[in-house]
Amino acid sequence: MKFINSISSIVVGVRNMDVALDLWISTFGFEILEQRKGADPDLSKLWGLDKDEITQQTLIATPSMKVGMLHFVEFKNPSIEVRESASSTDLGPKNLDITCKDLPERYNELLTMGHQFRSKYVNYRVEATNADVIEVQMPGHDSTNIIFMEWLGEKITLSDQGYGGITSLVTVVPDLDEEAKFYQSVFGLKETIHEDLFGPHVEAMIGLPKGGGLVLKLLEGDETDRYGRVELVNYVGADKQVDRYKIAKPPALGTLHCNFRTDSLDVFGDKLNQIGIESQFNENLDLIHGKSSIYSIWTPAGLRIDVME
Repeated sequence: MKFINSISSIVVGVRNMDVALDLWISTFGFEILEQRKGADPDLSKLWGLDKDEITQQTLIATPSMKVGMLHFVEFKNPSIEVRESASSTDLGPKNLDITCKDLPERYNELLTMGHQFRSKYVNYRVEATNADVIEVQMPGHDSTNIIFMEWLGEKITLSDQGYGGITSLVTVVPDLDEEAKFYQSVFGLKETIHEDLFGPHVEAMIGLPKGGGLVLKLLEGDETDRYGRVELVNYVGADKQVDRYKIAKPPALGTLHCNFRTDSLDVFGDKLNQIGIESQFNENLDLIHGKSSIYSIWTPAGLRIDVME
């Protein structure tokens, strides 16, 4: 059994498809791989929705890339935005990380276009990889949180506009080790970065009590240009964390869940049984990704993952 070893695609519920595509296609330069208009009975069946609840879908990616894709889905009767009014420490899917070239210039361009940021960009060093990074956060459509990062000096596949992704899906989890073990045992991902960030500046930035901080783990497999990685974050000392995994399911809006691919669902199903992972199985679905049966599983924190051939 072989996995792509990167997140194949990330599902994002959108209130208005045109708004989402204007940002990701017109501004960021991603390309449309596939579109479907109208109801999708098979996807509705997979997600437990009424057969006409889905109104349209678009699958997009960085040009020439087939991992880290975004699967936008528009619903007839959308529910809550997953991260609307969320605290930065709330549990659940949190950030969509994209990389870019000449970030300060991109930042100024986006400001001119009317976009807002949570702060000005910052420079820092990732000690684990000795990399110098520039980063900034921008609120996106449907209460998504978009993180722009430039790894200085890196050569990476980007769009003509200088953007690429999704490099990482960032999720906030209650138990970092348990969540990491799940991805490592099920998908064979390896830990490449482990950082503990503590101190008064971290407490002030996040709003944590004295002694609080964050711990993160970056998991990846045989990556293509860093795309499709899993980044797990645990906030130490957070007073209250709303569990937004419980509402991160269709027809909610914002970042919902992700997909992986394997070349043998039969072998994957046997592996799930061997390691005791519960799953749901749907046969012979005709989806925007192609025709495949699907295993649906949930991480210990509650993130849904659909696995297909």
